[in-house]
Amino acid sequence: MLVFVTLSLIFMFGVMGLSVDLGYSYFVKVQTQAAADAAAAAAAAYASANGSTCGSGGVVCGTSYSCVASPTPPATTAMQAGCLYAKANGFVNSGNQTVALIENTTTPPNETGNAPNFWVQATVTQTVPHLFLFLSGFKSGSVASEAIAGITLIPSASCVYILDPTMAGALTISGSGSVTASGCGVWVNSSSTTAVNMSGSAILTATGGGTIKVHASSNTGVCAYSCTVSPALTLGAATVADPFASLPSPTVGTTCTYTNYTSPTTGSGSIGPGVYCGGINVGNSYSLTMTSGMYIMYGGGFNVAGSASVTGSGVTVFLTGGTLGGHTYTSSGVQLTNGGSTTLSAPTSGTYQGVLFFQDRLVTYTTGNAIAGAASTAMTGTFYFPTTSLSLSGSISAAKVALVVDSLSDTGSATYDQDSTGQYTGLAHGSTGLIQ
Repeated sequence: MLVFVTLSLIFMFGVMGLSVDLGYSYFVKVQTQAAADAAAAAAAAYASANGSTCGSGGVVCGTSYSCVASPTPPATTAMQAGCLYAKANGFVNSGNQTVALIENTTTPPNETGNAPNFWVQATVTQTVPHLFLFLSGFKSGSVASEAIAGITLIPSASCVYILDPTMAGALTISGSGSVTASGCGVWVNSSSTTAVNMSGSAILTATGGGTIKVHASSNTGVCAYSCTVSPALTLGAATVADPFASLPSPTVGTTCTYTNYTSPTTGSGSIGPGVYCGGINVGNSYSLTMTSGMYIMYGGGFNVAGSASVTGSGVTVFLTGGTLGGHTYTSSGVQLTNGGSTTLSAPTSGTYQGVLFFQDRLVTYTTGNAIAGAASTAMTGTFYFPTTSLSLSGSISAAKVALVVDSLSDTGSATYDQDSTGQYTGLAHGSTGLIQ
């Protein structure tokens, strides 16, 4: 009996030891999974808010990123955000723990039927010592968990938004003017019975399944002559909210970087971001390059005329005004006139992704904004003039342009293309969640 009981006790304690070691490993497994879930979700959320395009905004696709041993806020990339959340759940890339992330825009690993536009995989591991199995030669084991979070980008149904709620002729197209929404729609918030006013051989078209929605229940000013509307107006539509209503205005500061900037008459040069009190005026035959960043027009507006040319990428022009440094600067808009040529593109990541022109919601200006005369533009981004008008008699030609304006008067030619990811116009929103 003594021998039997002794052998039984050895077996019983062995089973108990195995249970304790496996139980603790399972406990650690639950913790690593929670950390991996949090890291992947946080990284995806950061990318959704700040840009998820490979090669911009700190996004490096297809390369594994190992977290630093002790990450500290604030995060400046999606990967750093993931590392901070792993740390908040008790896991860092140090000692017996590892934390690594990878991001990409391809199909996620080991996934079928799930194709997000962007994904992040977080892998969290910990080496667990075995207190009882140690006696059997199993000194430790590795516990690992993975999680994948993805972003599915949903493009805006429209790429032309006319926000004025009551204006007659909020969308006016006359002469040989044409407005084409390619692969997207047009939305007019006005309740006026002449909200859409067309004459001459004007053309209003939405292709690729796009619709033309008008809040008014009837419209008597459309196609007065030989104009074309396709498809037919959808009347009585609900009003649409300003898609950039939550976009914060940039901080102006207390000093002017430049005052009354006026270009030389000839030659070429470049300028950088800053507060331009009195605005920017480029004329004659001068060629100006704008380096990437935020340009704040504190009064004076943004003006290109003559045969001047302006180029730049990653640019946002903010239009505002008021009193600064004891001087009052009257807000003004965008004027691209005569034979001037403007080739600008908005940032493709960050807070102002896709926003090329941004009118301060707290200011108005009588003259409005205009692309007129023989002015030509090859721009990419959204013209955001929520309380002021845009008059277009020149031409807009670019891959991705969108309008969010109070009203639009068009006698020129413009095509506004669907932006399926929001990278170029900012008119898309991301649905973020865990995939695996």
